[in-house]
Amino acid sequence: MPSLARLREHYEEKYKASDFSKVKAVPLLASPVNRLQMAVYLATRQAGGKYLEIGAGDGGTILALLEKYDRLVATDLSDIRVRQMQLLFQGNPKVEALQNNVEVDGLPFAEGSFETAAMVDVIEHVVDPIGVLDEIRRVLKPKGRLIILTPNIAKWTRRLKLLAGYFPSTASLQEGLVHYDKKRPTDLHDEGHLHYFTFRSLSRLAIERAGFARAETAGYGRSFVCGVWPEMFSDVCITLYK
Repeated sequence: MPSLARLREHYEEKYKASDFSKVKAVPLLASPVNRLQMAVYLATRQAGGKYLEIGAGDGGTILALLEKYDRLVATDLSDIRVRQMQLLFQGNPKVEALQNNVEVDGLPFAEGSFETAAMVDVIEHVVDPIGVLDEIRRVLKPKGRLIILTPNIAKWTRRLKLLAGYFPSTASLQEGLVHYDKKRPTDLHDEGHLHYFTFRSLSRLAIERAGFARAETAGYGRSFVCGVWPEMFSDVCITLYK
């Protein structure tokens, strides 16, 4: 089975039992403690125009940004999630939810369509991150931005695991073999994470290989040190500018 088809099958199975009836807007906080809160916090700064989120999940971030942008487009690989987002935003002319595999189909938008784009815990799942970054840069307006959040393989907890000789899986337990419930084996190794990044490696990848002009880094978490030394204490959070 082709790898992209296998990934899509995995996500359809993963989300088929999800309860979308309780979706709420991700809260906007001055000091975000998780990746979704951080994505919303960054997206509300310099907000306006058109917003694109790739891998928008249950639509909680889109809900939080409804009043910040003129138009919002949410894509997802999973048909299940797209159908649920379409129901969630039914009747709202500002929001479009569509099924899209950016690696197979590209993005169905003209060059320079969006002021802001975002990927929250997505880039580690794609087969070709350089190609995906290049395609997103294409649909950004001049000086437009792409917000990316992804696990940091150099976070202190993972450094300790490597020091002890363990693979520091970023989406599951026991070196990528067991779900967080500590019972079920993972369907895909480390829940389908294919690539592992640091702040530096992702910034270099985007600038040197995908043509972005510059990168801004930030940290988030429950301790102030996450913002002071994000490379050590935060997962990766980068804003790329075209």
